[in-house]
Amino acid sequence: MISEEPADLQATIEQTDSGEQQYVLRVLCDHLSGIREELSGIRTLLEAGHAASEAMRGQAQAYLEAQQAKTQEYLEQVQIEPESDFYPFVELPAGTEPRDLPDGNRLFTLPDGMILRTTDDHRICVIDAGEQQVITPGPGTAVEVAPGRLYTLVESYLRATQEAAGISGLPAGIEPTAMGAERFAVVLPEGIRLDVDHRERFITLINPAGPIDIIGIGRIEGIGETIAVRLLSGGARGFQCGQSGHGGLIETDGTIHLGLKSGLDLVVRFQGEAVDDGAPENGCSGQCGIHCEERT
Repeated sequence: MISEEPADLQATIEQTDSGEQQYVLRVLCDHLSGIREELSGIRTLLEAGHAASEAMRGQAQAYLEAQQAKTQEYLEQVQIEPESDFYPFVELPAGTEPRDLPDGNRLFTLPDGMILRTTDDHRICVIDAGEQQVITPGPGTAVEVAPGRLYTLVESYLRATQEAAGISGLPAGIEPTAMGAERFAVVLPEGIRLDVDHRERFITLINPAGPIDIIGIGRIEGIGETIAVRLLSGGARGFQCGQSGHGGLIETDGTIHLGLKSGLDLVVRFQGEAVDDGAPENGCSGQCGIHCEERT
């Protein structure tokens, strides 16, 4: 037989269980309330930090825009002068006024009134104090327009084509340089320099070892070496340089076939006609029309 518990004991047990649950709930509520307050504080800090970052970004953007506006305003006020074009001169005095001419040449008016003008034959015409003279560049790229007054020319201005220089057979990449009216020069392999003078119709070979050979229709001369000359059929003349080893022949019209010791073969054809200076012909020159000479 199961006995029944008294009613007051059952109420006590129910009351006890209910009180513990309420206590636990209150503790949980307090704990959750604390977490909520902490999260609220963190949120407040994050919002404040974000607001501060946005404010700083706005200030930085405003500063950059202000600086850009000032820079643009400054650039609009400053007038940038175009770079002067003094070609074929490397540089001329400040204030020089360049002008392109209809014939393709250029004219430069210097601050002191001197006028420089380029010419078709790559020389410089100088007009100063009402007087005019034509200057041949040299040595190198220098041109002396007045005593002690030199300017430098751009090297490419003095370069010429093989056809203009009258030289055939030059290696690829080697171009002559215009040295003045009807005069050209080219540096050959092994350091040999070849000068061509169309007016006088002769060539000059300057050898690194020292000898200088002058060869033309009316003149064969070796400076520092002997040049042997022989007459060939048809009026042509052969020549052989003693030390340098160069050789070749000269046709009756002055064309020179030159064979260098290195094996390079060149042909030099002169422009225009030979110039007769009227000098008397004596000795060998009176017999074959060539002035042969050795200098030491």
